[in-house]
Amino acid sequence: MFDIDLTKYRLVDLSYEVVPNQPGDRPLLIERGFLADRAFKYDITKTHSHVGTHVESPAHFYEGGKDLTGFPLTSFMGRAVLAEVHDASSVLAILPEHLEADVGAILREGDILILRNNDQSSLAGGVAALPHLTPEAARWMAARKIKLLGVDNYVRLACDIESGRELHDTLMSQDICFVEWLDNLDQLRRKEFFFMALPWKVRTMDSSWARAVAIEEL
Repeated sequence: MFDIDLTKYRLVDLSYEVVPNQPGDRPLLIERGFLADRAFKYDITKTHSHVGTHVESPAHFYEGGKDLTGFPLTSFMGRAVLAEVHDASSVLAILPEHLEADVGAILREGDILILRNNDQSSLAGGVAALPHLTPEAARWMAARKIKLLGVDNYVRLACDIESGRELHDTLMSQDICFVEWLDNLDQLRRKEFFFMALPWKVRTMDSSWARAVAIEEL
């Protein structure tokens, strides 16, 4: 029988914990009720598809784009490589040369690329102090043929709307989905690991909530 030997591997939960009924632009408002057999259920009275850790498909960017049901499950799992920004003051704009220096030697075609801001001092400076991806970096990723891009909350996808649209177009035109709002990346001990973020199987939606996990070799 297949099993994972947890004496040789560790599971790391990379999902952001959502607290219901909080104010903000990413709400999850819930209200408890009852099913017909008087067991509890919750009505979700207000939320959207980008709350907590979520996977974005091309339908997020293109009118009539492919939604998440158009992808095989293998698109959302596989070998992952962790790229890190250690000094946001000198690497505010993440360029191809930064990614190449950090993970170019170990990144393979078909890998998942996970980005982490490892510069805690940049968090005190607000959004403007956070490192951001560039369209040039997106073209590097597309050329390296990654299959999925993941980022934590402290790496911006772009510095402005136009750059963000170019970045999305570059990657999503190649069917590269995004996983956003990853958390706990500081708990990873290795640059290479197995990653999984499985979305709901819901048609039409541009994005879906997901539980993201890493499996690391001890």
